[in-house]
Amino acid sequence: MLVVFPPSMRHEGGVVPSYYEDHLLERVSLLELRLAQVMEQLAMAYDFIRRETESFEKDHALLQSFFEAIQKLNPDLSEALSQNTLELLDEKRQQLVADNKQEQILREIFSHHAGSNIELFAHLVNEAVKLLHKGEEKQVFRTLERAALLSPKNVPLLVFIAETFFRADKFDSAKKNLETAFELAPHNTKVLLLLGVICADNAETENARKLLSVLINDPNKAFCVNYVWAMLAAFEENWTESLAAFKQALKSLETPEMHYLIGCAYFQLQNYKTALRYFQKTVSLEIKFADAWFMQSIIYKLLNNEENEKKAVKAAFESKEAGAQCLELLKRNKQPDFEIALPFAHFKKKEKHLLFNGSRRLTKFFREQISKSTD
Repeated sequence: MLVVFPPSMRHEGGVVPSYYEDHLLERVSLLELRLAQVMEQLAMAYDFIRRETESFEKDHALLQSFFEAIQKLNPDLSEALSQNTLELLDEKRQQLVADNKQEQILREIFSHHAGSNIELFAHLVNEAVKLLHKGEEKQVFRTLERAALLSPKNVPLLVFIAETFFRADKFDSAKKNLETAFELAPHNTKVLLLLGVICADNAETENARKLLSVLINDPNKAFCVNYVWAMLAAFEENWTESLAAFKQALKSLETPEMHYLIGCAYFQLQNYKTALRYFQKTVSLEIKFADAWFMQSIIYKLLNNEENEKKAVKAAFESKEAGAQCLELLKRNKQPDFEIALPFAHFKKKEKHLLFNGSRRLTKFFREQISKSTD
């Protein structure tokens, strides 16, 4: 610490006034006290961690001995027990993460309540959460709507209500709450993503792009943005743009679904050999991906490869994947439309649900990615 004395305090011989020495001594004593307190806290923390570690090591050693004994007596039972233990631990970890996330959401909702009746407001929100866990959707929505009347400008509450409607496929109600939240907080990334997704699902392409373009550089949301962008381009039959967007999404997340969609985009561009490679990559990652096998069969038919066509059709049928778009066609022996790949076939329907009205696998996959992006 540098100490500078004003001219009025300077004395011949460089003597520092005694009262200033006393002040410095007090400061040093206070620092020593704080340091001693911190050292004591660290010592207590170390002792706690040491005891927890010793307890964990004992438990681990006991479990290891137990599994070694079971391994000698019954290897199959040992493997099953080990797997069940790992699954229970993973389930517990996921539950803790979910609980922490919910607590954080509730804290944000309560901190943004600006009106009176805080006790009633808190009761309604907590009650809605309890009902949500019980699966009583109608009561949840009614309770949350009452809470919203008490806190109409509460953005975290509006987003929570919108997410609840969104998960229940009540997109119109979700959109209504998101639009209100957007007016209050136009830069909220969760609002932009969910509202952009709903607009895209409704084929409101211009609004969807405006909302989602803001998020293109957000690493946590880039995948969903590129996925939606690709679907919008496919709806407009701009296959080059759709392919580019799907490939950008693949850079963020490599999955069987993304290889399948890229293959379908190449199929629409009539680049059948490249499409075939992506479909083959898809089934190498997920052997029971029925629609990918089916798209292979279509390409083999176009290439006059009857033997591989039959093999691909057989693989598609035997996969018995629930919700696969191709199975209905195979059961009815209906000739598919070779001009439109399966994931884009529902674009021709009157009800425009571009993202959530096609393949069950793709719908589930995209919902999971949205959930991860909004955590």
